[in-house]
Amino acid sequence: MTYDEILTKLTSKSFFSKFAGLDRMRETMTHFGNPEEIVPVVHVAGTNGKGSVCAMLHSVLKEAGYRVGLFTSPYLHDFRERIQINGELIPKDKLTALGEEVFAYTDTLSETPNQFELLTILAFLYFTREKCDIIILETGLGGTFDPTNIVTKPLATVIMNIGLDHCAVLGNTIERIADAKAGIIKEGVPAVLYPSCDEALSVLKKRAEEKNAPVVTVDLKQLKPLPAVPNFEHFRYKTYDVECNLLGRHQQKNCAVCIETIEVLRKNGFPVEDTDLLHGLSNVYWPGRMELLHTKPAVYVDGGHNPQCISAAEDFFTGPAFSGKRIHVITGILADKDYRTMLSLIRGFAADIRFWRFDHPRAIPKEDLPALCKEFDMVCIDNPDDEIRELVENGTDRDIVLCIGSLYMTDRIRSLFQES
Repeated sequence: MTYDEILTKLTSKSFFSKFAGLDRMRETMTHFGNPEEIVPVVHVAGTNGKGSVCAMLHSVLKEAGYRVGLFTSPYLHDFRERIQINGELIPKDKLTALGEEVFAYTDTLSETPNQFELLTILAFLYFTREKCDIIILETGLGGTFDPTNIVTKPLATVIMNIGLDHCAVLGNTIERIADAKAGIIKEGVPAVLYPSCDEALSVLKKRAEEKNAPVVTVDLKQLKPLPAVPNFEHFRYKTYDVECNLLGRHQQKNCAVCIETIEVLRKNGFPVEDTDLLHGLSNVYWPGRMELLHTKPAVYVDGGHNPQCISAAEDFFTGPAFSGKRIHVITGILADKDYRTMLSLIRGFAADIRFWRFDHPRAIPKEDLPALCKEFDMVCIDNPDDEIRELVENGTDRDIVLCIGSLYMTDRIRSLFQES
């Protein structure tokens, strides 16, 4: 099979199966020699911030000289972004060969694995065969029934901010969602927790207690702002003076989670020098997260797709550095998201809103758009390209363009600036 044929076969399958359980994952992993048990793993779950902290951990450990596998989702431009080693995407020929090998077995099963299960299998095989030292593993959805939860003894589990998202699958309360994320907590394995709301932390800490898992929680009292540095978050956490090039004050908390996780790893056979930690955080690359694409006027793109992400953006742009600025928002939000809450939050800090209904099976129905635009005083646009060009050409130092609402939109916006 060719790479394109493997990719077509993978993407033709449904991404998730609702609470499929882990039996077929266990069966398949056993067939391939249980690669999930060979390389040490840091397992990361949460509603928001898990991709950012995975990128931070990957950057720090790479800086420290380790060979680091990174498994994340979704991707922006290239499907292979999901599976990387030290920042290098899995080569097409290796993905093709692994795909042929995996399909040769899974095609014989009475119940074929879904797309995310197959990706998880491919990733573990690739990381073990390429002799990674450690794997940073991001869950796809939830925790308990997520295919990545095939890992039974990670070095650490990390649970990031908990919010209402994927409610149809995980539940419609913070407690139920936290309970699903808590499924990655393992017996005796340290659990590093983002400082989420009390309702979430109560559930997570209770599960950790049941599993005799030591709990490490970020101490916000030790998070102190430092003088501004352009295009960096500059702050102190504990004894570390950090410059992180992922923007937004929420990223300071994500960095603190990364630091606490590194301290856990240091105690478990993965020494990291302080200089490597700080260099890793200053050099971390995670596109599409409050990413500055253009200056004068500034154009930012962010894949935030739930109210928590919009609140983080509001916190960023209402800070003192943006006093007197006009924020022009281009957004596109899918119908299965809490788009009314998101638009209400955007309306609170945006000078104007342009809504782009991009082509997607889960897009808001066209017939609903006129009423929605009237309700939130926004303009519907057919294509963002001309709108962004006009805003850039006519903008002043007072103007900021923010493109936010979905990673599906983020890809298109980034491509526009990469082409120019």
